[in-house]
Amino acid sequence: MQHWKMKEIMVMMMLAVACGVIYLGWSTLWLPMSAIFGPVGANWMFGIWIIASPLVAAIIQKPGAALIAEIVAAAVELFTGSHFGLSALLIGVCQGLGAELVFAMTRYRRYDTWTLMLSGVGAAIGSIVYSLIANGFGYYTTTLLATTGLQLISGALLGGLLAAILVRRLVATGVLNGFAAGRAKREVA
Repeated sequence: MQHWKMKEIMVMMMLAVACGVIYLGWSTLWLPMSAIFGPVGANWMFGIWIIASPLVAAIIQKPGAALIAEIVAAAVELFTGSHFGLSALLIGVCQGLGAELVFAMTRYRRYDTWTLMLSGVGAAIGSIVYSLIANGFGYYTTTLLATTGLQLISGALLGGLLAAILVRRLVATGVLNGFAAGRAKREVA
């Protein structure tokens, strides 16, 4: 197993905390968006709640980065006053596990756009599994397919694709030269 450098831990924590604050703001928007689009239609918003996983994993590129980042971000959301309460943290664990599983399946060797998008899908699956366990199938009688579809698409686009775009832009500035994402770019060039 690769050793973590202090700067990797610090960047992971800073990004996870920043994402947790974003998650809190995003959860505040959930209520009016649910009123406008309905509780199923508002699931287009889902992907932002999992962006910490693919973002940090793509930058650090080490086992556990996606899971730890998502748990820290969910904890920040919880402890800064999310109306979702403890479920924000519990669902964050499941989302982080879903995203981490995708990177584990590539043996932590692929962090391209498609892999990040798949990690968003994995996080969405983790979220759905948590929701089914916590709420039961009866909770989703007519909405399970629509909710699942929207969360999978949003996880891929707002979680994975957006993270890939952010990492690509950060790499271009040179600020990630000391991290795996920056080194990978230099090796390709």
